[in-house]
Amino acid sequence: RMAGVTKLPHVISRVLRRAPFVVYAKKAPDTLPFYDADKDFGYYFFSDLMESLYGLSPAFLTASDAPRNAKMDHPDDYEAYFKDDVGVCTRFHHPKVKRIVESWKMPAMHTTVLIRKTSMFFGQDQFMLGCFSPFDDLELGVTSFRAGRLQEELEEPAHVETEWFEAAFKHLPNATAIITADGDILAQNDLIMDYKHELPRVIDECLSHIYGTQSLDTNIDSWKFSNVSLESGKSRVWVWRSTPGSKDLAISIRPKHEFIQRQDAY
Repeated sequence: RMAGVTKLPHVISRVLRRAPFVVYAKKAPDTLPFYDADKDFGYYFFSDLMESLYGLSPAFLTASDAPRNAKMDHPDDYEAYFKDDVGVCTRFHHPKVKRIVESWKMPAMHTTVLIRKTSMFFGQDQFMLGCFSPFDDLELGVTSFRAGRLQEELEEPAHVETEWFEAAFKHLPNATAIITADGDILAQNDLIMDYKHELPRVIDECLSHIYGTQSLDTNIDSWKFSNVSLESGKSRVWVWRSTPGSKDLAISIRPKHEFIQRQDAY
């Protein structure tokens, strides 16, 4: 069910910034596979959740005049991060997705995360584009549903163009769409086509549950599902308001961890 509007650039940028999983990107050098660890693969974008969940400000990480990189934040093992980013940018061009399970130690959380990475081009520039989320109670199946609040929106990053957000949405390694409160699709990324036959049912089931909680007319703006049945197995689904107070929603789907091997998927 595609509605008439297919390009929503300003909504798309806020969908990515407000996502209930971390969306991030690093700018790749044009010298691949060679790189300078002192300046290359600088952080270009982090979604707002990086601050509230992990204790690191996106503005601090991605300062346009001096973006940080893995050597600054992981001085003991930064070479592994650079090797991985080179591998993604040379062997995992969109729509290929690399899946990784690894330990993370951030100021506000020490945990294990599931990361999905791909590479994309925007103009002449190449980016490593990723999504990650922790192995929380929803991932482990202890909790099957949770409704809650997203953090307050942070200041929009001035160095990121609206068109870049559109490209990142299209190439996002989590299957994602923007929908109305009635389930009509306003915009969708490339990977959502992996679920084209099941998407209407998934949307209907999630919206029915959300309406059943009577939370769409409250200040709740995020709904997380951990055991949605698809042909490929159980999947995680996130639903969140596209903008504060809006009844237009974003929905994102990815396989649960038990269907992904605990090693790099080369």
